[in-house]
Amino acid sequence: MAFEAPQPVDKHAALRASVLLREFTDVGIRIIAEAVQQKSVGRETYAFRGGDPSDALYFLAKGTLQLFPRDGGAVLGELTGGDTLGGIALLGAGGEHLLSAMAVNDVELLELTREAFEQIRKKAPRTALKLTLALAQDLADRLREAKGPLREFLVWQISKRQAEGR
Repeated sequence: MAFEAPQPVDKHAALRASVLLREFTDVGIRIIAEAVQQKSVGRETYAFRGGDPSDALYFLAKGTLQLFPRDGGAVLGELTGGDTLGGIALLGAGGEHLLSAMAVNDVELLELTREAFEQIRKKAPRTALKLTLALAQDLADRLREAKGPLREFLVWQISKRQAEGR
C-alpha cells in the first residue's frame, strides 16, 4: 500500500469546532488559524510522551488520542475532534507533559506553539487575553470534573509539586 500524504485540515472549521474557542468570534478564530500549524500523528504512535517538553497547545482536528500516565499503565481518557490538550504550556513557562498521548487512528492536530502565541499576544492582544482566560477556565473545569484514576493522578502531581516547593 502506498503512503498517502495527509490532507490539509480546514483550520477555520477545526478551530470553530473546538469547545475551548466556543465564545470566539470569526475574527478571533481567523487570528488563531493563521498562527497554527498542522501536525499529523500516525495510528499507534505518540503525539508526545510524558516528560517531553511541553511548549504548545494542540487542537484535535481529526482522530482519537488516548491519554496514559507518564510511566505507562491504563488509559486515563480519550480525546476526539474538538478537544484540546497541552494548554498549560501557554499558561506557564513551559515545563513537560505530565501524560502521554497516543493516536488510536490517524490524527490531525493544529499546533499553537508558545512562540506563535507570543506573536498573537503582540499583534492581537485581545485575542491572546481571551485565549488565556479560556485556557484557565478549561483547566479549572477539567480539574473539577476529573474522576477516578485521573483525579488521583492530578492530586498526586499537585501534592508532589507542593512538597517540592514549586
